[in-house]
Amino acid sequence: MRSKRSGSAFVLAVGTILVLSIVVAAFSVRLESHIRAESNRIGRIKAEQAVQAGIARAMATLTSANLNALDTTEEWATIGNAGAEEFQIGDASVRIQIVDATRFVDINSATEEQLVKMNLTDEQAACLLDWREDQIQPRALGAKDEFYNALETPYNAKLRRFESVNEIFLVKGFTPELVLLPPQNVTSNLLASGSAEDQPSLADLFQVDSQSPNTRADGSQRVNLNVAQNPQMVQAGIRNQAAQAIIQRRNTQGQFTSFNQVFNVAGINAQDAETLLNVATVTNETTLNGKININTASEQVLRTIPNLTEQEVAGIVQRSGQFRSLGELVSNAGLNTATLGQVADFFAIGSSSFLVYAEGRSGPTKVYWIAHIAVENGQPRITKMERPLQRNPLAKWGWDDDASTTTTLIQPAE
Repeated sequence: MRSKRSGSAFVLAVGTILVLSIVVAAFSVRLESHIRAESNRIGRIKAEQAVQAGIARAMATLTSANLNALDTTEEWATIGNAGAEEFQIGDASVRIQIVDATRFVDINSATEEQLVKMNLTDEQAACLLDWREDQIQPRALGAKDEFYNALETPYNAKLRRFESVNEIFLVKGFTPELVLLPPQNVTSNLLASGSAEDQPSLADLFQVDSQSPNTRADGSQRVNLNVAQNPQMVQAGIRNQAAQAIIQRRNTQGQFTSFNQVFNVAGINAQDAETLLNVATVTNETTLNGKININTASEQVLRTIPNLTEQEVAGIVQRSGQFRSLGELVSNAGLNTATLGQVADFFAIGSSSFLVYAEGRSGPTKVYWIAHIAVENGQPRITKMERPLQRNPLAKWGWDDDASTTTTLIQPAE
């Protein structure tokens, strides 16, 4: 009897130990999982805080930037060494780069012809225009509420400006493959040298909310050709004969809406065109939307502009970063008056809108953000924060996986 009881007790003890072992093991797994999750959460918080510090550092450099004529040798353009410099902030680090938003095509302002030159089909261009424009009726190839309301998860067309690059995926036909990969329908419209695989993706070309100050290169006010009288124009440097011709045309045909109309005024020559680009405007707006900056735009972006020849693109690229006035398109980039009339309204040399690319790290945790910055009265402010379209945007930003130099701002805790 004692032997049987001892055996039962032993079995019970072993069973209890086994159960306790399983419970302890399960608890250990859960505890390890909890510790790992908590560690990841803390790492993400530190990485996010590093990003905030990096963006604040970037914004500080923009307070001294010459917005009227961007200089790509200034601190705003060199800080972070295009992601090659890492700033150590305690137990975390951040890499940053400031990019001029007007170096891209603004899809809120791009014309249909320009969208097609970006290797969109006629249908894709129509759908994008229908999304941003407030007309109720769709284009023949476009899409409005009738299409979007019939989707499995219905929604309405925006009928106003894009607020975010991520919004592009709501537009009919704009799949991740279309936006993030090289275009599939490239024929003769190559935006970069090489084959179809070497062409920029749509995400490489476009942005939203690009703005430029409507000022002269020295920051002074431009002369509005729709209201200025002869003495004001002459004082600004416009030839008397050209000023008279402009006023006569304005009085007989109405106000100007573009430089194209101004350059078509009889008697306007190349010298007049250069002066007008430097000192004149056809609007009373202090800020211009959707201009492309000839000091920062890539060759691929310049090739999206209708009527700009390869030779003229090369002339602009050769002087990129060196334009101190818009009129240098005539004197230094070799554009004639006829071409200027077709392309001048696309261009600017200044900018008041910027993007800050930021990567924050803490241990194995990495976070990526793009801050949209507007500079008003010399003060930068964040207008929005976006996640990049890509999970890992380093290739698009042109960054290496790791920094080559480290600058310690705050020493890590002991």
